[in-house]
Amino acid sequence: MRWPRQLGTITLVTVVTILIWLLAAAKTRETETIAGRVDFTIASDSAGERYDVSPSPIPMTCTIEGPAMAVRETHNLLNSAPLSISLPPEHGRQEIDNLAVLIQNVESIRDLGVSVVSVEPSRVTVDVVEFVTRTAVTRVDIQSASTVQDVSVSPKSVEITVPRSVVHLLPDPLVVEAVVDPRDVLRLEPGVLHTVDGTLKLPDSVHISAAVMIDPASARVSFQLVARQRQATVPRVRIQVISSPQDFGLYQVALANPLLSDVDIEASPDAIAEVEAGHAQVIAMVHLTTNDKERSVEKKAVSFFAIVRPDGTATPVLGTWKDNPHPDIDITITRVE
Repeated sequence: MRWPRQLGTITLVTVVTILIWLLAAAKTRETETIAGRVDFTIASDSAGERYDVSPSPIPMTCTIEGPAMAVRETHNLLNSAPLSISLPPEHGRQEIDNLAVLIQNVESIRDLGVSVVSVEPSRVTVDVVEFVTRTAVTRVDIQSASTVQDVSVSPKSVEITVPRSVVHLLPDPLVVEAVVDPRDVLRLEPGVLHTVDGTLKLPDSVHISAAVMIDPASARVSFQLVARQRQATVPRVRIQVISSPQDFGLYQVALANPLLSDVDIEASPDAIAEVEAGHAQVIAMVHLTTNDKERSVEKKAVSFFAIVRPDGTATPVLGTWKDNPHPDIDITITRVE
């Protein structure tokens, strides 16, 4: 029988035809414009720890030419992820005049055997920022009216990373502050050793507008809360003049304004509660000496602030008016004839 032999011939002819068709399809040249993105990196910084490139990735359209199969593979490549291109490790602005040449030289593009006809945009400009790392000592900043002692912080030192262009603005020695939120302190009980988180930052005296990275970003702050204080703003504080008894009837003292508005005070929670409930009031004490009256002084500073209760007892407190603990008070002194 000749059927098996004829079947073999037909199979061979079919396989050869398919191979010829595939070869022809592979060699047929096509041109296609593909949308993609270019991701610029620094050749010596694959981990992205020392350099930052912006903007990146950058959208682009790339027109390529080559065998149909290679064009399809390039299409899949550019659509799957940004195309990575390495730049020299040079701090500052870099001008890329011919993006098509850079893309053509990318190994994955070159291996596919396609030609890069054009790229839009053909030129791009990127900014390369080099970062440097310095070691800083950690100190504690507890912005609280409470009294604390036995303060410690962990870790004792941290790494701070800044752009090379601003490293000269860092002070020597370099210090970062572990800032404790006052609200965290208010929730703690006095007389006990506490440990809370403090956010690390550069001191306010260091003025750097660029990005600053601190590693780690926080520290553990331990301290003993000795006495808890509260802060409050009193809308109206009366001014009271204290004078020598022997001068009564000899001088008349008048205040241009008998009240101070919005006085900030710090005191114990119980004392603040008394003031807020209206059971006590805050007084600004101004002491006039006989010599002050004889000279008819026109201004005298507040000696201190005090919380005065209905029974006459008074408790001096820390008070400030417009951040001044001893503001001047306008006074008119007239001798009684």
